[in-house]
Amino acid sequence: NLWNTVNNVERRLGFSVILLYLLWLTKVATIVQLYRVSPLAGKLLAITMTWLTAAAALETNTWLINPDALSGKLEPLIPRKHPKWKTVFRWEQQQPKEDEEAST
Repeated sequence: NLWNTVNNVERRLGFSVILLYLLWLTKVATIVQLYRVSPLAGKLLAITMTWLTAAAALETNTWLINPDALSGKLEPLIPRKHPKWKTVFRWEQQQPKEDEEAST
């Protein structure tokens, strides 16, 4: 889940707002397509838009009221390199060497 990683792991509030709105748009397109095939399916999926709309509004407000602590500016909506953000995969994390473990 890209949004979950960007929002909860990397803490990029600005970019997570963009991802939520893109998710919202793709879900609307899915609802339209489903409604054409089965109106009931489209209506049932449309109900879940309530949650996604609320989540997008809350995430947007969270981004707006939490500027960067150092600069006082809002975090950018477009991702870019910044020393504050670093994605590290589990296999990239430093593992303690056996020699260091034995000496302690």
